[in-house]
Amino acid sequence: MLNTLFSKKEKVKSRFLSGKKIFLFITSISVLALSSCGSGKKEDDANASVPQGMVVADLSTQGLAALLNVPDSTTGHLEIISSNTPSGVDVKVGTNFQMTIMEGEGNIELKKKDIISDDVRKFVKYVVEDPNAIVWEWQMEGSEPEYHFYAIVKSDNKSYEVFDVSGESFSEKAATQMLDAAKSIHPKAPAKAAS
Repeated sequence: MLNTLFSKKEKVKSRFLSGKKIFLFITSISVLALSSCGSGKKEDDANASVPQGMVVADLSTQGLAALLNVPDSTTGHLEIISSNTPSGVDVKVGTNFQMTIMEGEGNIELKKKDIISDDVRKFVKYVVEDPNAIVWEWQMEGSEPEYHFYAIVKSDNKSYEVFDVSGESFSEKAATQMLDAAKSIHPKAPAKAAS
């Protein structure tokens, strides 16, 4: 009987110890996971804010020290090239995402005057009209409507003019998606010097 009681006591003690080991193991893993999440790196924070289906494009490869959310490669090949505009960069992903970015203050009121006074395309309406961003519909006689966008984006004491690539026409959906992406532009932090 003592042997039976002793073996039951050992089984309870063994279960208690294995449960305690599992608890300690899970606790250790949790602490490690949480400590790695709290690294405090600004770059990690920036990547965390990238919407699903988007990736960060580094425009510094063409001389503009900025980052921008663009569609991932499922919609087309990412191209970052020098623009026809002075100091501008064109960012293209497929045929429905083509924009030009320039560092500068921009002028939304002047852009609106240019849109309304175009001799070739007739202004139809603004789809989006904010103090620093517009999406508008134009139409040439006998042609399908086309949509374009223009935005002034301010971030970390920098100002950018962002608009669709000239000479192309887009759907309303493409123009508004490009505008949404344009709002994500922000300066690229300078690389830290190696110590």
